[in-house]
Amino acid sequence: MGIDLKTCRLVVFDLDGTIMDTFDDIAAAVNYVMKELGLSSHQTGDVKIHVGNGAHTLMAWALNNASGKKPGWAQEALIDRAVALWKGYYLDHPADHSRLYPGVLNMLGELKSRNIKTAVLSNKLHEVTERLLNVLGIKEMFDYIVGESERISRKPAPDGICYLMNIFGAKPHETWMVGDSEPDIRAGLAAGCHVCAVSYGVGGREELERLGAHCIVNTPMEIVT
Repeated sequence: MGIDLKTCRLVVFDLDGTIMDTFDDIAAAVNYVMKELGLSSHQTGDVKIHVGNGAHTLMAWALNNASGKKPGWAQEALIDRAVALWKGYYLDHPADHSRLYPGVLNMLGELKSRNIKTAVLSNKLHEVTERLLNVLGIKEMFDYIVGESERISRKPAPDGICYLMNIFGAKPHETWMVGDSEPDIRAGLAAGCHVCAVSYGVGGREELERLGAHCIVNTPMEIVT
């Protein structure tokens, strides 16, 4: 069972692993940076489990876990350079392989038909988040988009959810956070709203249950049924 549509006024969605499968493109951007810096590449599966905490955290992991390198060797200046390279490549190749999860369009349509507000809250850089939603043709289906920026602390901080609730005048008990990993669930619980976890992204069902999600669904359409 998914969200309670009768009492819901706002649904806040994570992006990667929740709305769309972006992991091949994220890995391609990571490996572009690794090649530019003369370092070894990473498998998509390894990149996937490190997605969700922002570009800086992702690139710090990629650099510090390159073959032949000792953890912690990458200094901040190098990480910042890697993030800039990653962002530049990703903006040019946002959706070479990315796709919406089956049922996402119908699920969003159901929420719209009930006049429920929808927003994206992603730890992906804001510019990249907007580009992805636009390229895949669903940007206009959301009432508000928040990506990583200096203005709002990224998940698991509840700031983004609280910001969105304030914009739409939605109370915590009228708001649902939908996501696939620990930052999403922790942010939702910290904001005092309901949390719907999806099992088809990064987090496994056992982990999602342990983190305290109020419900867990296996497909996008289960979010609204």
